[in-house]
Amino acid sequence: MKTVLVFLTTLGRARAEMLAGIREFMRGTDLELQVAEYDGFPFPVRDLISFWSPVGCIVEGNGKNVTAETIPPDAFGDIPVVYLGCEASIMPKGATRVVHDAVATANAAARELLSLDFGNFAFAGVRGKSWSERRRDAFITALEANGEKVEHLDFDTETSADRGRSTRKMQAWLKQLPKPCGLMAANDAMAEAVLSICRMSGIAVPDEIAVVGVDDVEPICENTVPTLSSVRPDFRQGGRFAARLLARKLRGGGTVQMQTVFSVSGLIRRGSTRVFRRKDSEVTDALERIWAPDGVFLSAKDVLSGFSCSRRNAEIRFRAMTGRSVLQELAAARLRRAQKLLGETSLQVAEIAASCGYRFTAHFRKMFRAETGMNPLAWRKAKRSNGIKDPPA
Repeated sequence: MKTVLVFLTTLGRARAEMLAGIREFMRGTDLELQVAEYDGFPFPVRDLISFWSPVGCIVEGNGKNVTAETIPPDAFGDIPVVYLGCEASIMPKGATRVVHDAVATANAAARELLSLDFGNFAFAGVRGKSWSERRRDAFITALEANGEKVEHLDFDTETSADRGRSTRKMQAWLKQLPKPCGLMAANDAMAEAVLSICRMSGIAVPDEIAVVGVDDVEPICENTVPTLSSVRPDFRQGGRFAARLLARKLRGGGTVQMQTVFSVSGLIRRGSTRVFRRKDSEVTDALERIWAPDGVFLSAKDVLSGFSCSRRNAEIRFRAMTGRSVLQELAAARLRRAQKLLGETSLQVAEIAASCGYRFTAHFRKMFRAETGMNPLAWRKAKRSNGIKDPPA
């Protein structure tokens, strides 16, 4: 077997999906994967190469505070390397790379925000980051194609001093934006900062400013107030593309494309863009509870107990604002969680059923087939072969 050394700097779902995509492509080949994980210090690249003697390397550089010193580009010598999601500053000139599709990302955010009919739009970027600039330019292009203009501003986030200045700068900027406004943030971390400052400044989200982030980092998206809508990159596709490019470089005998882009798998809608024409704060609070990570374990009685009126009137108010009953909304939340676990984990169907609030696996199978037309395992197989896109919220 020939060894491919993979340098990973991110954590969570993005890391898992990129690695899964790489493994998916290499399955059945004579290539064996070895992973070096980022621990906050520069990688001992030369030592790792000396130990593993890899035929090629994949370098993923999306992690926080990753620089050219973290993964020195001159340490690889003549070994073929493919860069996955890296800033230009950490790659050698002419590097073979796989990057996130800024246009697809911006278009997904633009469609979500345009659907709100707000009429004002903004972009909050990260200063000095080329990926942020690409997303900003693509967002502006998408909005201009629809006859709209975009206010935009970049913020510094590298040091505590930068963040302090940026907080004051962002607060002033958000206050002066014409409202209601649809805002795209360069990534989820920037969107989290926007939501925090909106809260601090008394700016209502999503009624005055609706916010979309990028990356769908769940520890961020599901713990902001309100929860954060986010564009989900297809990290698994990115991993596959990187492995494919490396395989071509290893085979030789032809021109290897210098850059390939991986797209998005959808937009996950949460509270930061869930705007209702009829406003009811108790219904909004109920929706946040239902779509929270542990909301699948609630009963309709649990949800309706948060209303200051009778259960019948609460049900009427809930349906008037959402178009669905509480039970239907809970069923939708459970289905979303089940699809997520089927697509992203190797849990057994019985374990997934229990994790989604179902007491009986048979009932879960019946409900899943009724909603999707497929049994859970068939759905998982179709999802992993890219036959199914992520469901809308």
